[in-house]
Amino acid sequence: MSEKYLGILKSNDPLFFYLNKIKELKLHNFVPVDFYLVQSFSNTKTNVYKYTANFDGTSFVVKFFGQSGTINRKIAEKRLMWEFNRLKFFQTCSSKKTKVINPYCYLPDVDCALVEPYVNGKTLDYYIKDAIFNNGKIRLFKKLDLLATLLSCIHRISIEENYKMLAEKNYCSKILHTLYKDHLIDKYKLINIKNICKNEFSKVRTNATNIHGDATTTNFIFSNGSIYAIDTEKSKIASYLLDLGFVAAELKHHFMLFGLQDADASEYISYFLYNYSLLSGKNLNDIENNLKIFIALGLFRIARNWYLDTNYRHLLVEKAMWLLK
Repeated sequence: MSEKYLGILKSNDPLFFYLNKIKELKLHNFVPVDFYLVQSFSNTKTNVYKYTANFDGTSFVVKFFGQSGTINRKIAEKRLMWEFNRLKFFQTCSSKKTKVINPYCYLPDVDCALVEPYVNGKTLDYYIKDAIFNNGKIRLFKKLDLLATLLSCIHRISIEENYKMLAEKNYCSKILHTLYKDHLIDKYKLINIKNICKNEFSKVRTNATNIHGDATTTNFIFSNGSIYAIDTEKSKIASYLLDLGFVAAELKHHFMLFGLQDADASEYISYFLYNYSLLSGKNLNDIENNLKIFIALGLFRIARNWYLDTNYRHLLVEKAMWLLK
């Protein structure tokens, strides 16, 4: 992820005190700090920052849930606690090769801040680009293997049998209305797609489980042979197929974004799903037969991003609609 310098955090800021305490009490690092360098990660994640101690380079990631004055304090605190508890819950999936970022603390009185370790690594989109331009095909396969291992662990425990897809239906409706507001689909297509999606979801027979909920390329970091899952704010009880569909949609999207066809991602998607089925014990044919609606939902979701080129957003919508035919 790209990092942009924003300024410094001085000792008179309340966050400075807490970062120092974490540094001393949890990291047993007593090197003095005059200030922390502050950097943002991207233009899209406006509430997540990197703080780096000026002398020894110790870094933290801080995510603010209450930074914007438009966010209700109780809602911000609820979102803060949800992500903190989700990250702690998923620590059972942390092993030598697969890890879920383990937060240091939450600070309701400091703009509802969540303080986490900084992982110096590369996100999945880096390896997709590497496979396309630098003959990094084998490296991408290895990263997808790790991702399949991590998600199979996150999805391990079924919560609800004969799941009715309520979370997916609501999420789909929300995304389609955003596309309608952005003039990417008209009213006729909105109604038609909603009916198709409702019908497709009703055909899926699966159990509900814990899912990551935001399985995008930037939410998985690879470092020193391990994978780290971050950003579980959207984690929920839903179908595991939602995570798998998002991963497949992200692969298609990045191949198109870098000038190729979405079909060029097929071998990577197939490899990922095959490994996931082996690790999770789920039937591969069942996964593949049910996945199209979830990939389409993932493509609709990506098309919602305002920073993408308008023509490209239309292309994503067309690809999603083609999957639903």
